[in-house]
Amino acid sequence: MILRTCMFCLAENACEVRFDKKARPYLVCKLCHTRCFLRSLEAVRGLAICPTLIAAAIERRKGEPAFRAWFDGEIGKTITFVNANALTPPVRAEHLGLAAEKTAVPFSFDVSSGAT
Repeated sequence: MILRTCMFCLAENACEVRFDKKARPYLVCKLCHTRCFLRSLEAVRGLAICPTLIAAAIERRKGEPAFRAWFDGEIGKTITFVNANALTPPVRAEHLGLAAEKTAVPFSFDVSSGAT
């Protein structure tokens, strides 16, 4: 089993590389439960380098407020786009029993303690 950083939820050591019956690679994240089928060998190049790039971006995000704002903004814009264009209505925070302000931030890092 090869565990990688998930390119979807950004969790370290959560995404497993598996192989189907025809020995084609696919990814399954143990945290966000995403499955991603890699239909070409070209996709494996991204699989090889993305965890390193994600780790570097997350480290840079911890120390640079401007990069942090851009990084979180890009995630927020994508979430807003998907919610606006999804065929089903977006899940509202109150339906999950969460405060709306808690769900507006894609994820948060406590820079002072280094916790994620």
